[in-house]
Amino acid sequence: MILGRVVGEVWATKKHPALEGRKLLVIAPYLWYAPSHEVAHLVAVDAVGAGVGEDVVVCMGDPARRSLGTTSMPVEAAVCAIVDRLELAADRGARPLTFIGGAPPEHDVP
Repeated sequence: MILGRVVGEVWATKKHPALEGRKLLVIAPYLWYAPSHEVAHLVAVDAVGAGVGEDVVVCMGDPARRSLGTTSMPVEAAVCAIVDRLELAADRGARPLTFIGGAPPEHDVP
């Protein structure tokens, strides 16, 4: 799963029939573990009603398709949760977090 922020929406007049009526969102990941190629954003099908500016959890592959209710949909990523609160704990000896873009997200965390 990937934690990121919704930064945009994609509109497509021609698409696979299984995507009819589905919202496509552009996600800027905060952290990413060993992607196969360098990317700054990904497109995910919205399964939970997320909107621009919200922090979300994106699942990939078969879990993404299952979150949409099928395994035969041509989808690689789906938004499966909207984040209400994020808490990061520093751990001595742990590998430091590397945020894509260099800076961590800003949150109002008590």
